[in-house]
Amino acid sequence: MGSSERKNERRKAAESLRKQQAAEARRRKIVFGVAIGAAVVLIGGLLVVGILMNREPEYEVAEPTAAVTDTYGVQIGDGPVEVDLFIDFICPACNQFESTYAADIQGWIDDGSVTVNYHPIAILDRMSSGTEYSSRAAAASVCAADTGPQEFLDYTLALYENQPAENSTGLTDDELIAIGTDVGLGSDWQSCVEDEAYRGWVQEGTQWATGDGGVTGTPTAKVNGEIVDNAEFADQVQAAIDAG
Repeated sequence: MGSSERKNERRKAAESLRKQQAAEARRRKIVFGVAIGAAVVLIGGLLVVGILMNREPEYEVAEPTAAVTDTYGVQIGDGPVEVDLFIDFICPACNQFESTYAADIQGWIDDGSVTVNYHPIAILDRMSSGTEYSSRAAAASVCAADTGPQEFLDYTLALYENQPAENSTGLTDDELIAIGTDVGLGSDWQSCVEDEAYRGWVQEGTQWATGDGGVTGTPTAKVNGEIVDNAEFADQVQAAIDAG
């Protein structure tokens, strides 16, 4: 496939992502509107963000042994262009974003063009019927990062392949562990998940993201510190690479 054909395919995928995100936003607005009314939603949303920003972590905050940033990102690669991706594992648009751009991201990492900081956060715990799936899955992914960067990427992709529906109970811890075992993660990783070693780190990272990080939803992508339109993500990264 030539470069122009790849660009056309990427543009189509990006447009599909834009439409999915718009549809998801409309769906959530309808659900919230029917449930409690637009005015209550606004107040409730502000309260949720306030709680995320101000509450103390409920879990001990342990620093991962993996390469991480001081903004709670799992660092992959060592290129000059810095990309930050804020993701929630129950977020359908995050799944679509990953499937749209995974090949591009892997290529940029492999050729040394970018450093990608993955921020697994938990802003959608309310969408898993009280089981806090977003927090549990995010913490399990950080455990995978301790094993290695490729293991983190493999586990991330596997979580998306097995993504539960919003408003379900999510996957159980046993199911999260089974997915990790299937991608080759071992007993040390399993112990990390069972001990909930990084629940506090994820919680603190979510507070930072929704506060100083300026994140209001997932997926959020930044290129060299600036939030970019998800549908233009690949073009923005490539422009930063070309600019040197």
